[in-house]
Amino acid sequence: MKSVVSALSVLLFLAACASTTHSSGPNVTVQLQQINNPSEVFYYRGPISVQYRVGITNPTAEALTLQRLDLQTIGPGAYSLRANGTPMNLRVPANSTAVYTISVWGYARGGYLASTEPVTLRGTAYFQGPTSGAFIKMFNENISPTTGG
Repeated sequence: MKSVVSALSVLLFLAACASTTHSSGPNVTVQLQQINNPSEVFYYRGPISVQYRVGITNPTAEALTLQRLDLQTIGPGAYSLRANGTPMNLRVPANSTAVYTISVWGYARGGYLASTEPVTLRGTAYFQGPTSGAFIKMFNENISPTTGG
């Protein structure tokens, strides 16, 4: 009986560890804001180009490089994005915020009502630092197509 309780305890511990999200690296933040896309663009079903302003806050004393950014939509919304990674080489100076504009291809659901539905994005940013090494930051962003952010 004691071995069953012990085995069950180990399994519960492993399950708890597997479901925990771990953040790596320094406390860098990434934020997205949709720009230049009024909701009328999403009225018609089909491929669309979506532009974002990417803001990266680097509170560390070393310059970092954003090497890749993966964006993916979660659930329904005015549009969806492919889960393809975008290679980059964007420098983020030490103790500052860098802002860049990116453009990605998505797919609009179409329809007047769907064109204003909020879009939830999951992002994975891959960074490289001279002393911190390679690390990943994951984030979620809720985008409202009617206001652009």
